Formats: sequence, structure tokens, C-alpha cells
Amino acid sequence: MYNLVREIKKHIVIYALFLKNSLIAQMEYRFNFIGNMSMEVGYLFVKLSYVIVVYRSGVSINGLSPDEILLFIGTFVTLTAAYAGLFMLNNFRLRSKIRDGDLDLLLTKPVSLQFMATLRQADLTLFTVDAVAGLVMVAIAWGRLGIPVNLITVGGYGGFLIISTVVSYSLFLLPQILSFWLVNTSAIAEVTDSFWDFNNMPMDIYNRWIQQIGVFVLPIFVISNFPPMFVLHKMPSIYLAWSALIPLILLLAVRLLWKQGLKNYSSASS
Repeated sequence: MYNLVREIKKHIVIYALFLKNSLIAQMEYRFNFIGNMSMEVGYLFVKLSYVIVVYRSGVSINGLSPDEILLFIGTFVTLTAAYAGLFMLNNFRLRSKIRDGDLDLLLTKPVSLQFMATLRQADLTLFTVDAVAGLVMVAIAWGRLGIPVNLITVGGYGGFLIISTVVSYSLFLLPQILSFWLVNTSAIAEVTDSFWDFNNMPMDIYNRWIQQIGVFVLPIFVISNFPPMFVLHKMPSIYLAWSALIPLILLLAVRLLWKQGLKNYSSASS
């Protein structure tokens, strides 16, 4: 138990160094940093157009009011910060690391190879813009809906955000690991990555069969729908149980596939 706690602490410290180095690297080129931030702000305004349309039309989706829809959209933007800011860059570069044998240098480190290869780089510009905007939208919707601020609601919402982050990390890493076997997985990666935008509105806009597939088969709807559903008391018991199982299932699947993939890895020197 002591060794496990020590390893977790070591990886937390190392991850903090990863974030620090990523920020230093981005700030080294100030014009690019400002340009990237401006582009992300512009992209964020496009996302906000959904909110404007909903409020102006006063539309409700399967009984969801505009304020409730804002809570879903704010959650989506917040989780986009985690996925696009912390995971996406590593996922895209994993293919070239495997193909070019660049994992050789990481294999020599006394740290988990999966940890190093999938969490080493971060886009903190994108993360900051989306996280701030998303949390502001959530706070506005939270207040307008009169949701109580207590340990159950805030702690539960935060817990579901963590679950959603784990699901997004695992679900979108799985197709990238296929690079250990396939020469080019860019087409697969682009298709799976496009699924992310399925979350920009509540899953209630889809029919029941699509909802069930998006929760239990390809659990994309778990990511941004479960946190607001919990605080709005719209979560069925089966979804609550599934939310406890699915991150463990996906993490185990990623770990097993990663270990199997390493057996097929050809280093640059081989």
C-alpha cells in the first residue's frame, strides 16, 4: 500500500512538471500563444451561438428548459478543456511515436510508459479558455435553476466530471493504440474524434436507440450528459450504476490493449 501511494505521488509530481514545461514551451513563442488563444476564443463564440439560439427561441428539448440546456453546454465546454487541452495532442502524436520508434527514449524512463506517452504534453491555452468559459456557463445555469450549493450537489457534479474525464481519456485513446498493429490509423482517429461533438447538446435530441448506444455501447454520452443529469435529478438508477463501472472497464481495456501493443512494437534500432 505504501509503495502504491508513493508511486501515485511521484506521478502527480511528474505530471505537474509536464504541465509546467508545456506552459514554458508555449510562452516561448508569444505571438503563437496569443494567436492560438484568439482562435480558441473565436471557436468558443461559435459554441456560444447554440446558447443564444436556445434562449432567443425559448425552445425546450424533451422537457429541458433553456437554463438546463445551458448547464449541459457548459459541462460540454468544460470537459472539452480536459480532452482537447490535456489528451488530444498526445493522442495525435502517439501514432508517429509508434511508427518512427520514438518510444525508445521513453522506455528507458523509470515511469509508466503509457503515462509518459499519453500525458506528456498539454495545450494550456486551449485548456484555460474552455475551462473558464465552461465553468462560467455552468455557474450561471446553476444559479438560474436554483440548484442548491452543498456537498452532495457540488461534490457529486465534481465526481462525475472526474468520471467523464477518465472516460474521455480512455475512449479516445483506444483507437490510437491500434497504431501498434496498423501502419496508418489517421482515418480511424479522425472518425472517432468527430464523435466528440455529439456531446455539444443534450443526448435527448437523439432517439432512444441512439441514446442507449451512446451510453452502453460507445459511451460517448456518458461524458457530458451524466454530470448535469445528476444535479438535475434526471439520472436513472441504471445510469448511476453504469457510471461506476464504465471508467474501470475502459481503463482496464486501455491497459490490456497497451500491453499487448507493446509486444508488437518495433523500436527504431530493430
